[in-house]
Amino acid sequence: MEKLYGTGEVAVHALIDVCLELPRGELVVFVGPSGSGKTTLLNIIGGLDHPTNGSITVAGQDLAGLPEAELTRYRRQKVGFVFQFFNLVPTLTARENVELVAELAESPADVGQVLESVGLGHRADHFPAALSGGEQQRVALARALVKRPDLILADEPTGSLDYETGIRVLETMRAVTRDSGHTVFLVTHNSEITRMADRVVHLRSGRVAEIEVNAEPVPPSQLRW
Repeated sequence: MEKLYGTGEVAVHALIDVCLELPRGELVVFVGPSGSGKTTLLNIIGGLDHPTNGSITVAGQDLAGLPEAELTRYRRQKVGFVFQFFNLVPTLTARENVELVAELAESPADVGQVLESVGLGHRADHFPAALSGGEQQRVALARALVKRPDLILADEPTGSLDYETGIRVLETMRAVTRDSGHTVFLVTHNSEITRMADRVVHLRSGRVAEIEVNAEPVPPSQLRW
C-alpha cells in the first residue's frame, strides 16, 4: 500500500510499500519519528483517508474501493476514535457526550456500564470543564467503546497529559484489550509506551522498518518517560 500527497515535483510519499497483517484482539503500537507515516496509516485504517495505491482490508472488508457513504457507515459502526485532544462537547455532561455517539450506533452498549468500565461512573453527570485531562480522555475512550467497535484507533492519546494521568489512561486502554477483546491501534512517538504493547510496528520515512512481538508486555504502571 502507498499514500502519495501532491503530484509532480512536490509529491510526498507518506507511505511506501506498506504491507501489514495484524491480528484481532491485540494492542498494537505504531511508533516512529515525526513524519514517518504513523498518523497517515491510522487514518487509512480508520477510513478517514484513502491509499493512493494498493488495498486496505479490515475485518474482511476492503476499504479502498468503498464509496464515501459506505466508508461513513464503516467509521460509524466499526471504528472508535480516540485523539490527543479530547473533542468533547463542552455543553454536555460526560454521560451525554457518550449518549450522543450511542444514538448513532446500531447496537450500542449500555452508557452507564461503559462509563463504569473506564472508572467514571461517579463522574457521569459532570461537564468536561469539571473533569481533569485524564478523565476527559477516559470519556473520549468511553465514547469510542459505546459503539462496540471492532477496532479502536488512538492517536497520541497521552500527548497532552502529564505522566501520572497518561499512565492511568494507558491502564484503561490495556484493560479494554485484555477484558473485552477489542483490537487497539495506538500511535505514539514515545518509544517507552511500546513496552506495554502486544505488537509494535516501527515506521521510518513511510516504510515499515520492523515489526516486534512482545511475549510479555509490561503493565503501564512500569513505564517511565
